[in-house]
Amino acid sequence: MQSRFEGIWVPIITPFSGESVDHAALARLARHLAAQGIAGLVAGATTGEGALLGLDEQAAVFATLRGAAPSLPIVLGVSQAATQAAVAQARHLAALRPEGLLATPPTYVRPTQDGVQRHFEAIVEAADLPVLVYNIPYRTAVNVELETLQALARDPRVVGIKECGGSVERLLRLVHETPLRVLSGDDSQNFAALCAGAHGTIAASAHIEAALHVRMHARLRDGLLVEARRIAVALLPLTRALFAEPNPAPLKALLAELGWCEADVRLPFVPATEALRGRLREEHATLQRCVASLGG
Repeated sequence: MQSRFEGIWVPIITPFSGESVDHAALARLARHLAAQGIAGLVAGATTGEGALLGLDEQAAVFATLRGAAPSLPIVLGVSQAATQAAVAQARHLAALRPEGLLATPPTYVRPTQDGVQRHFEAIVEAADLPVLVYNIPYRTAVNVELETLQALARDPRVVGIKECGGSVERLLRLVHETPLRVLSGDDSQNFAALCAGAHGTIAASAHIEAALHVRMHARLRDGLLVEARRIAVALLPLTRALFAEPNPAPLKALLAELGWCEADVRLPFVPATEALRGRLREEHATLQRCVASLGG
């Protein structure tokens, strides 16, 4: 299966029942999302609590997703601070034959750009698969600079970037000064990123009304800016609520309300507060009312 790494991707949650992965809920949710027209799934990254999963759990999650949504490409998350550990994880996950890997820079250690580049080069060599760079400096404390991305992109296996929190100027430069597929990973900026030329999004909020996210992207692709903006405005209040507390606790709380899974998260995540749960219910109800007015 080939992927162009564009469109609306969902970084799917890892449902838990207590401390165990709830594979039945995962499969049910994956089938639902696939039917909404999304482009692919990312598993075991930030929203999927990937840093809190063991390698065997990541493999089992992948097997469940492949069985539930065989037509969707799947990218797996690599998030290790030590390059040696990242290489081992990448090699283990590559053996499963996903469509690619999404790799973060080393967290906590704050390496130089040379260290960042070598970290990614080691992952790419170990995996020998398409790799997306996951630039999320507010979690990793390091930014992958444009020049580093240009150097990495000389290897055709480095195919794209999930960009979180960057300015419009940086987005424009990523689109026009690198060959990478640019996917927005900051949900509140997805509309602006797509307008700036991003090829798609990896949107946690697209668990809810995924078809609306798909429609927004399609409208922009077709040059229908006003219609796309109406959808973006309708989605924004719920998107803000979903990130009012650390992701994925609010998202899991709302999905639990909707009957898709339990709200369980693994420590150090804690469940969403009751106040936020009430806000999520209200914003979701408002969005549901907007859906009818937005038409097909």
